[in-house]
Amino acid sequence: MSLNTELYRAAGYSLREMNNLQCFLALYEDIHWITLNHETGIYELTLDNQIFSTFRACPAHFIELYVRGLTLKGTGGRSWYLEFGILFHKMIELYYKTFRTPGFILQEWAVNTGIEEWNKQNLDFFSDHKEYKLIGGRMGFIGLLIAYAERFSAENERIRVIGTEISFGKAHEVSLGFGKANNTRYLEVFLSGRMDLLVDDGNSIAPMDHKTMASFRNDPTLKFELDEGPCGYIYAVNQILPTFLKEHNLEHLINRSCNKIIMNFISKSIPKEGERFKRIPILKSTEQLESYRLRMLDTAEDIFKCLVRYVDNGIVYRNTSACTNWYMHDCTYLPIHRQNSKANELIMIDAMYEKKTIWNTENVGGE
Repeated sequence: MSLNTELYRAAGYSLREMNNLQCFLALYEDIHWITLNHETGIYELTLDNQIFSTFRACPAHFIELYVRGLTLKGTGGRSWYLEFGILFHKMIELYYKTFRTPGFILQEWAVNTGIEEWNKQNLDFFSDHKEYKLIGGRMGFIGLLIAYAERFSAENERIRVIGTEISFGKAHEVSLGFGKANNTRYLEVFLSGRMDLLVDDGNSIAPMDHKTMASFRNDPTLKFELDEGPCGYIYAVNQILPTFLKEHNLEHLINRSCNKIIMNFISKSIPKEGERFKRIPILKSTEQLESYRLRMLDTAEDIFKCLVRYVDNGIVYRNTSACTNWYMHDCTYLPIHRQNSKANELIMIDAMYEKKTIWNTENVGGE
């Protein structure tokens, strides 16, 4: 079945808009987060927290990154924060897969594998970055891994790991529902993500997430208790748990509560006082999870509308308050958006930017 044009007309979209969108997506197949379901004739969006949060911060930034796939040329396209986060999460996943096995050797994991993975990602490229210096470069990273393993050793750890590297999205495991307009369902939305760990603490089955920070300031929980990412993981666990437990012969755990996420906060710098690691649970009620679902569904509908408008007439809303304050830096796309004509924008894009593969939560590391 092809696109259900009558359905989209009933939802308020013109035939021209839908034809333009179909042609656009046929040309740019790497926009992986939107696909047409040929059985239902409606579009499906599979979105992760990074896509959601980027769109809410600035639709124009979202279009440049997740539709056009533009990044700064050469070295400018690399991000210390992203690449260090990916490396640290990979090492933690490796740790929890093996830390209770007879063959686990701390030095092999932290030193040998840690250095190998650091070099593989060439993180010494960031040697001038303030956080690279703060952590102490490669050897400081090795020290951080050793300190983590000592703090959460097999003897000290009070949780049972029942899953690692759990991705969801492509198979539509986590539904957020349908977008509707004029009483017409015209969009189906799914959540995408990748959990570090799924653990059993004796009372609950919960995702565990790791957040690295330059240093602790006050209570790190305050920064994340309203963050949509942790809430999304809790929502996802409630959706995927029955199938997951059955596949792993763990049906006896089906009555465990799934109302929290365990946050492991890590200070990249060695604190002068207090611990370098803090583990704090964040709990969500059924009402909060439903509110989350509705917020994400509403954002997904706005993303679709934004994409349709952009494809149809090239116009997209900008959050101009973020142009010179995108997470305390100038926006990556400020040089494009400050131009006084489309022709000059194209010249700037050709000079400073290149098109790269669009971020995909389920494909970190190229699996």
